[in-house]
Amino acid sequence: MSADRRPFSSPYEDDSSEPAAPATPSAGADPAPAEASAPPTDRSATSPGSPDSPNAPNSTDPGSPRASAPTPNRPRSWPRRRPRPPDPSVTVLWERSEQENRRFATRFAGQLLLIGAGLGVVLTLFLGVQQGAFSLSWWGFMGACALAGTWGLVYILLPGPAPDPVLQATPAASALLITATMALNHSNAADGMLLLTWPVLFAAYLLPRRTAYWTLAIVIGCLTVVLGQGTGPGRFAAWVEVTASVALTLVVILQVRAQADRLKEVLAEQARTDPLTGLGNRRAFDEAFEREIARQRRTRTPLSLLAVDVDHFKRVNDTWGHAAGDEALSALGDLLPRLVRAGDIVGRIGGEEFAVLMPNCSHRQALVRADSLRAEISAVSRTWAHQVTVSVGVATLPESAETMTDLVVAADLALYAAKEAGRDRISAAPALRPRG
Repeated sequence: MSADRRPFSSPYEDDSSEPAAPATPSAGADPAPAEASAPPTDRSATSPGSPDSPNAPNSTDPGSPRASAPTPNRPRSWPRRRPRPPDPSVTVLWERSEQENRRFATRFAGQLLLIGAGLGVVLTLFLGVQQGAFSLSWWGFMGACALAGTWGLVYILLPGPAPDPVLQATPAASALLITATMALNHSNAADGMLLLTWPVLFAAYLLPRRTAYWTLAIVIGCLTVVLGQGTGPGRFAAWVEVTASVALTLVVILQVRAQADRLKEVLAEQARTDPLTGLGNRRAFDEAFEREIARQRRTRTPLSLLAVDVDHFKRVNDTWGHAAGDEALSALGDLLPRLVRAGDIVGRIGGEEFAVLMPNCSHRQALVRADSLRAEISAVSRTWAHQVTVSVGVATLPESAETMTDLVVAADLALYAAKEAGRDRISAAPALRPRG
C-alpha cells in the first residue's frame, strides 16, 4: 500500500488480508462480559488500533452480521495521523511567483533610477553643461537627477510592489524625463540615445508584452526629439542604429520570455499530473475539489465523491512484481476517465487509490454509476495481464456530509465498509441524522 494515505486510506497496511467485520453492540450492554467471553488473545502482540487487536473495531465473534456501511451508532476507530497543513496549490504558487516578480521589478526600477541619477550627477559635476555651471541647464540637470533619485529611493523602500499602473508607466515616464533633460541642454544626439535604451530593456524583460511595445513607441519618439535637438552629420545614422538595435533587442527579449513562460506552464502541468497514469495527482484533485465545493455552496446542487481502491494490490506486486502493478495502474488510469461523465474529475491520490468527483450527481445516481464503474473494471480487466477488482465508497454532499472534510471522511469510511464486506463491491455512506 502507498505511504501517502490521506484522505482516502484503507485501514489495512496489508490489503491481501480479509479482516472480519465488527460486531454491533446492543444498547446498554456491558462490554466487560463480552470481552471476558472472547477467546484468550495476546494483547501485547497487537496494537489497539490494528485489525488483529481484540479492541480493534473490525474484530468480532464468529457469526456476527456484516454491514455494508457503518451505522451512526456503531463505534469505530481507525489509525489517525497527525494533521498537516495542505500543500499550496499550483495556482497559489503561481500567484506568489507573480507577486515576487512585481516586487523584484519595483526594486529593480528603483535601482536603475538611482544609478541613472548618480550617473547624471557625476557627469554634470565633472563634465559640466554647455551653458556653464549653475546655469538654467545645469540646475535642470541636477533637478532631474534629484527627481530620479527620489523616485528610485521610494521604489526601493516600498514594503511591497508598486501598483501595476504606476509600475507599467515607469519606463515611459523615465524616457520622457531623459528626453526633457536632453532637450533642455540642447546636447548632441548620441548623449541621450543610450540612456533611452534602459526603459525599453526594463519593460521588455519585466513588464507585460503590451507595455513593452508602447514603451518602445514612446522611446522611438523620444529618440526623434533628441535627434532634432542634436547637431552633426552623423546624427541620423546614429538614430537609425540605436532605434534598430533597441527594437531588435526588444524582440529577442520577448521571445526569450515567451519560451520561459511556456516552460513554466509545462512544469506547472507536470506538477499536477501523475506520471504513471496521466491522471491528475493529489494536488490537482484537491484544487478541483475546492472549486467544486465552492460551486456547490453557490448552486446547492449535490456533489458526490467516489473513493476507489484496487483490491489485493499488494498481492499483485508481491506475486508478479512491481512492474505488473504499474502496468495495472496505468491501464486503470486509462480506463477510469472513459467510464465517467465528461464533467467528472478523476485523480490518482496515492498508491492504488483513485477518486472520482461527480458534480451535480445525486446520491442515488452516484451509487448506480459507482456499481457500473466497478463492474466494468472487473469485466475489462479480464483481458489484461492481471485482472483487478476495485472497492468503491460513495458519499454525497449534502446527504452524507456537510463540509468538504466530512465528505472525504464519509467516502473513506464507506470504502472501509466495502473492504470489510468482501471487496469488489460498493458501499454507501450513511445519511446524516436530521438535526433537532
